[in-house]
Amino acid sequence: MFFKLIGAAALASCAAVAQAGPIEFQFSYTGFYDKVSNQFDPAALIAGSFIADDLDGDGLFAKEELMSFKHNGSNDYIGCGVGDQYFWKCSIERFGYRIGGPLKFSTTWSMSDVAYQVTSSTITGEEYVYNYRNANGVDTRGLIWTDQTRFAIAALNAVPEPLALALMAIGAAGMGAARWRRRQRSA
Repeated sequence: MFFKLIGAAALASCAAVAQAGPIEFQFSYTGFYDKVSNQFDPAALIAGSFIADDLDGDGLFAKEELMSFKHNGSNDYIGCGVGDQYFWKCSIERFGYRIGGPLKFSTTWSMSDVAYQVTSSTITGEEYVYNYRNANGVDTRGLIWTDQTRFAIAALNAVPEPLALALMAIGAAGMGAARWRRRQRSA
């Protein structure tokens, strides 16, 4: 019984250390009701990527744990509007993702100069709005989430660190040694 407890503790320690640090995800939502055409568009797409690190180990990637966030060809929402990007402003009001669950975020961005103005906002599960204005007119796009909207996400680098793999191997070897020793005593 003692060896089982030691083995279980070793495996639990290995699992706790197995955090690989920052993980990059790519995501997409496909199929929306298009407000401009007034019909469902199965090819309408909102896609992007983010890099996050579950710093507190709670299994939830939160807004404070984001290192990068992009969608629909935008610049990175983290650090926008600084340096030579003073004309571009953005914000992430809400963000959360738990592996196997839904991705939730709410973003806004705007970009302007003397010739044009672009604004956009996204609230997952609700609506994406895009407005472009210049001297020649206005271009507007509005997509609404429906029951037919499909979500896909993939982790690009969710690989355990070498130290984590080594610790898991040590834990497995310890459990194997304990089992071998138990068999030797029985024989």
